[in-house]
Amino acid sequence: MEECVNGGEAVELRHALDESVKALKCLYDMGRVVERHRASLETTMQEIVNLLPSSCEYPEIACARIVVDGKEFKTDNYSDTCWKQVAELRVRREPAGIVEVGYLERRPTRAEGPFLTEERELLDAVTQRTGHIVELLRGDQATRELRDRLTHLTRVSTMGEMASSIAHEVNQPLTAIATYTQACARMLEAGKTDTNEIVEILARVTDEAIRAGDIIHHLRSLVRAHDNKRTECDVNELIRDVARLASVDTRLHDVGLKLQLTDPLPPVLADGIHIQQVVLNLIRNGVDAMADSDPENRDIVVRTVLRDDGKVEMSVADTGCGIPPDCEEGLFQPFFTTKRKGMGVGLSVSRSIVTSHGGQMWFSKNQDRGTTFFVTIPTIAEEDDG
Repeated sequence: MEECVNGGEAVELRHALDESVKALKCLYDMGRVVERHRASLETTMQEIVNLLPSSCEYPEIACARIVVDGKEFKTDNYSDTCWKQVAELRVRREPAGIVEVGYLERRPTRAEGPFLTEERELLDAVTQRTGHIVELLRGDQATRELRDRLTHLTRVSTMGEMASSIAHEVNQPLTAIATYTQACARMLEAGKTDTNEIVEILARVTDEAIRAGDIIHHLRSLVRAHDNKRTECDVNELIRDVARLASVDTRLHDVGLKLQLTDPLPPVLADGIHIQQVVLNLIRNGVDAMADSDPENRDIVVRTVLRDDGKVEMSVADTGCGIPPDCEEGLFQPFFTTKRKGMGVGLSVSRSIVTSHGGQMWFSKNQDRGTTFFVTIPTIAEEDDG
């Protein structure tokens, strides 16, 4: 008889231990979810709700639901069953939703009722942890929105600085179009109907219109607000594309812009517009740094290489005045600027963009004169290995 009692106690102890292990695993897995999806409240909540049934005593017939900020997240098998337990979700002590776990069919009950004491305690712990996660993600979302607005503002500010250059560049093809069309009109008025000559003039009009359209297209793509989506990108193509717009500014300031790109490069997973913003900002800084330089020695060189560690490295070198020693330490700090009319956020935002892509940004003094800024971005292959 004593052996039976001891055996029964052992079974109960083993059962309680199994339930505790499931509870601890659930809380641990919630932490892992936050690490993977901290950028998305929706994805995080859906993965957490999918974890909850596995922590129940009968996971094969369990379902779960989380409601937060009016949004509902459910397991695929969710049903509004009568065998359920619900806990109020609070964020900063304010009601924000519920966490619900239920069984889809009747199950054996214990002295504690439809749910074990451990299950009710786990639901309370999960609900409290979920409240902390929601608070964290709300703060992250607000920070991201502020960073995105500042990033967009920096792009618009850069375009404002280039406004005179862009206006000058667009005016040239428009003037040419007006000149060519007037020439065609005069030929027709004079009774000249040389088809070949008219076709040649109209072809020039087309070329100039495409030239002006390309400038406007590149300008619009950089200025407009956009969803932060990362896609497979060729860094060289991003640089060639933004260089067409940057050359508008460099030509007006008598600066030579040279591209020395290692081709081919492995692809990177990036927000192309943001990477172009970094490159354009560095080129613009180089132009400003050479404002007082000899026009014959104003050059900016943009290079790309594939490093031994598998990262793509971009560099932008100028032959300007260099960075004063007393400014080096604060160069990447927000609102720090060496320009008379600068906002002081360009380099700070640029480094934030690079860091968010898993890369690094730094600078070094050139041996002769000027400064070189370096940027690294992991390739897709390197991220997969990581």
